[in-house]
Amino acid sequence: MVWSISASNFTRAAAVAAAMSAWASVDAHATTIDFSWSGANGYSAVGSFTYDGSSAPALIVENGAGATKSVQSFSVSFFDPARTVLEAGSAVIAGVSSDRFFQLSFDTLSNVVSVIDADIGGPYIYFLSNLRTPTGSTVPAGTTGFNFFDRRTANSALDTAPSLTAVVRAVPEPSALTLIATALISLMVLRRRVG
Repeated sequence: MVWSISASNFTRAAAVAAAMSAWASVDAHATTIDFSWSGANGYSAVGSFTYDGSSAPALIVENGAGATKSVQSFSVSFFDPARTVLEAGSAVIAGVSSDRFFQLSFDTLSNVVSVIDADIGGPYIYFLSNLRTPTGSTVPAGTTGFNFFDRRTANSALDTAPSLTAVVRAVPEPSALTLIATALISLMVLRRRVG
C-alpha cells in the first residue's frame, strides 16, 4: 500500500500544524482557579478566575475598575440557604474589571485567596468581602472572615465564615493537544490512496 502526499496538501497540513501548535502553547499557560465559600447561616458562593500562569507573579494583586494586571476573568454566583441563585455574573472579562471596588489577592504558590472584595454589578449587588466587618466597617485586608453582604442592607452581613476554598482546575496538557493536532494532520495529508 502506497500513500501519496501532494504539495498543496502538505502546505495545508503544515499551516494547520502551526496553528494547532500556537493554540496549544497559549492554552497550556491558562490557569483557572475555582473557589467556593459557605457561610454559617447557609448562604454560599462559587466562582472562578483565570490568569496566564506563564507571566503572573507569585502573588496576584488586583484593585478597582479598568485593565487588570494578571487576572483575565472573574465570575461568581451567590446562593441563598435553599440553594436558589441570588445573583450571578462576571466582574472581570477579557482582562478588564467592571467593578470599581474589585479587590483580589491570590498566592499562586499556595493557592490561597487572602483578599476578596467582589460583586458583579447586578440589580441587587450582593458581594463577598473580607475587607469589612459584619457591621460594615472597613478594616485592613484579611482581618475579618469572608462576609456576604447585600448592598440594600449595607450595615450588616447576611452571613460570614472564616475562609474560602480555592482549587486549581485541570487544563488540557500540551501533549494531549499535540495528539489532536497529529490526528487532524493525518486526516488532511493522507487523503489519497494510490496503489
